Amino acid sequence: MVSACSTTHYAYSKGMFDGKDALKRGDYIGAKRSFEDAYQNEKSPDAFMYLAIVDYKTNNLDSAERFIRAAETMSSGNYHYLRVLGYKALILLKKSGDQGLEALDHYVAFYALHDPLESINDVHAMARSGNVDVSRLENLIEEQISWYESDIELYMGSGVGYYDARDFFGGSFRFHGGGTFR
Repeated sequence: MVSACSTTHYAYSKGMFDGKDALKRGDYIGAKRSFEDAYQNEKSPDAFMYLAIVDYKTNNLDSAERFIRAAETMSSGNYHYLRVLGYKALILLKKSGDQGLEALDHYVAFYALHDPLESINDVHAMARSGNVDVSRLENLIEEQISWYESDIELYMGSGVGYYDARDFFGGSFRFHGGGTFR
């Protein structure tokens, strides 16, 4: 049984690694296949989130919305939650302006609580005005998410960094193996 669990987790990890690599290269077909394989091995919100990102990048917005909503439901306590909120806003902005602006407001409010980059002001201005440059917004959101996740990974790997003495998701925390515990 232990062997089956480690084999399943290995297959999930390999699928996620290969999917992220393919996504970076712009190989959306390979990325989708890898993330689907990962999901078949471990029903994680991260696999859904990355499937949503692939569908967003390929303009399959209905599928992207289904995946991102599923990931949102499953991942409220995981450090990829900001990525989920950011891509939910991007997906909904492409589909329907009003829902997208509401989702963008939610992203701004959540990110503002977590030592945001100054570029959050640009995102906030777009959300407030309704005048959204989606291409620029996508770049800003990706930059913000990458910095945020890097900070959390630094803390998880070394126990130091910005999140060392912070409250996260409204309460005390310590990351253990990628999860958030209160």
